[in-house]
Amino acid sequence: MDLENLKIKKIEDVSKLLEKGQLCPEELTRFYLDKIYSDSRSKNVFTSVLKKSALESAKESKKRAKLGLRKGVLDGIPISVKDLADIEGEFTRGGSSLTNKKKAKNNAVFIDELKSQGVIILGKTHMTELAFSGLGLNTITATPANPFNEELVSGGSSSGSAVSVSRNYCIGSIGSDTGGSVRIPAAWNNLVGLKTTHNLIDLTGVLKLCPSFDTLGPICKNVDDTHLLFHGMKKGKFQKLKKYQASDFKFLIIKNMFFESIDSEINDSFNSAIERIIKNGAKVEYKSISEIDNALEISKIVFPAEAYGMWQKEIEKSPEKMFAPIRERFRSGQHILAHDYVFSLQQLFEFRMSFLKKIMGFDAILAPTSPIKPPRITKLIDDHDLFTEKNLLALRNTRIANSLNLCALTLPTGTDFSGLMLMGSPNNEFDLMSIGLTIEKIIQ
Repeated sequence: MDLENLKIKKIEDVSKLLEKGQLCPEELTRFYLDKIYSDSRSKNVFTSVLKKSALESAKESKKRAKLGLRKGVLDGIPISVKDLADIEGEFTRGGSSLTNKKKAKNNAVFIDELKSQGVIILGKTHMTELAFSGLGLNTITATPANPFNEELVSGGSSSGSAVSVSRNYCIGSIGSDTGGSVRIPAAWNNLVGLKTTHNLIDLTGVLKLCPSFDTLGPICKNVDDTHLLFHGMKKGKFQKLKKYQASDFKFLIIKNMFFESIDSEINDSFNSAIERIIKNGAKVEYKSISEIDNALEISKIVFPAEAYGMWQKEIEKSPEKMFAPIRERFRSGQHILAHDYVFSLQQLFEFRMSFLKKIMGFDAILAPTSPIKPPRITKLIDDHDLFTEKNLLALRNTRIANSLNLCALTLPTGTDFSGLMLMGSPNNEFDLMSIGLTIEKIIQ
């Protein structure tokens, strides 16, 4: 069969081909490995390609398929993983030259979960330094260029994860999201990305940035695939996504903050998506909610305080080894006092409670994923002030879900670089993706 056609197929469809013997896991894995090795651009996407272990996993999957003993829908599905997750025998660099040079002794917990279901890990992907930028620029290791315009960044910090999917080097990828690091690259690569509830997926064996906000989530081509990989990362009984009509939904659009300094084309694509959603019968209300502004202000204290607390020793040993704007963003937490951090975090917990009360009765909050398009790589390298400005603006909308501990899903709108973000209450990923499945069909 023509394996190039798999680019438009869902995981479930590929899995059925594997189950029926119409597609071989080893053949599938070699197809993606050949794509990676034959494309010179992949060097800026993958930190390492795990050819040997991937083919070994594929051979085992092939044996199970022949015996009718497949482990489930993900058995034999090749994916990539962001290079902040430990994989036994591999380095975990985190996009930095400051990190430990020792190879991991064990897999991250979520890696073991995926592998136990037969998932094939093709390789580890490039990311921004220590995951502390939403743009996807990395002057220290590599910058995966945007597939739709190679002069532009691809979004971060899970840059390589998103590009590996959009360039069809794999079927899906796993990234992390502390302030938008799954959703920004997903949006700027016209993909689907899920930010999960904090502590829902075990972070053991994952490089930490801000432990109070770090999360893991999948980046895929569609909601169905996102749901399958999400389920594969954690234990629990599998549920099929529910099928809804748009008329079943009541959505909230928060007027304050999300639309400030927004790119005109991003704004137009968002409004066009909302018009289609309303035309299909959904109810939409517009409100201002003060907790949004409050959470944004508090994030300026708690995020850099935690990030610098985690990485201060490594940074100050060799500060010259970092890209200056990212180093200075870490250092912005240097003089935040402990009592200010504790007080701010406690305030944030209180805002979370009052915010959830105000959004009761709504199925989801809708917002533009990022208010801006990806900037040019050369401009960000040459102008550090511009880098800082664009980085903070790119992450502004997404960071709200991390601050308020919401789950969030970004969907492509049909306009390049423009994502529609759905936000839901904590631990509500299943319902949010069920809603996203309906919205996906409407806006695409």
